[in-house]
Amino acid sequence: MGIFVFCLMFIIFSIGGGILYLIYLPFKIYLKRKQKLSRELSRKINIAYILTILFAIVYITYDSLYPSESFYEEEFKTVTLREIPESAEFIEKSASYPDFKGEYCSSSQIKLSKSDYKKLLKELNDDKRISEEKEIVGFAEFKNTLKEKKDNKIIKKFTRKIEGEEDHFLNIFFYDDEQTIFVNICVT
Repeated sequence: MGIFVFCLMFIIFSIGGGILYLIYLPFKIYLKRKQKLSRELSRKINIAYILTILFAIVYITYDSLYPSESFYEEEFKTVTLREIPESAEFIEKSASYPDFKGEYCSSSQIKLSKSDYKKLLKELNDDKRISEEKEIVGFAEFKNTLKEKKDNKIIKKFTRKIEGEEDHFLNIFFYDDEQTIFVNICVT
C-alpha cells in the first residue's frame, strides 16, 4: 500500500510541479537575458525545487499512511460532537488508507482521567443525537486498537447516525476500567 501511495503522490506532484515549472520558465529566460540570474543560481533554484517536491511527496505519503494525533482528535469530535478532553492520551491508533471512493476505517484507544470518562459517559447518555448501541461492529482497525483488552468488557456502546449518510458508522465504546474509550469510524 505504501508503494502505491508513494507512486500516486509522485505522479500527482510531478504533473503539478511540471506545470508550475512551465509557468516559471518564461521568467527564468527573461532574467537570464537581463543577466539578473546566473547559471549557478538557476541550478541551485532547480535543485531546491526538486528537493521541495520530493520532501512534499514523502511527507504526504507518510502522513496518509500514519495519521497524526490531530486526525484522531478530529475523529473523536466527529463521533461525539465534542472537543477531546485535556486528559486524553492515545494508547493505540489504527486507520486504513481511503480508497478511491473515500471508504476507510479508523479506530483509537484513548485513556481519559476517571472524571473525564464519567463526564463524557454522562453527556453521551443525555445527548439525543447519539444513541446507545447493542452490538459491537467489528473491523480490522478496531481489533488492532483493542490489543490486550477484551471486547466483552466494553460496558457502553454509542453510535451517532448522520442523516443521508447511512454508510458512515460512528461509534464510541466505554471499557470497564472507567478510563478507556474506543472511538471508531468506518465509512463503507
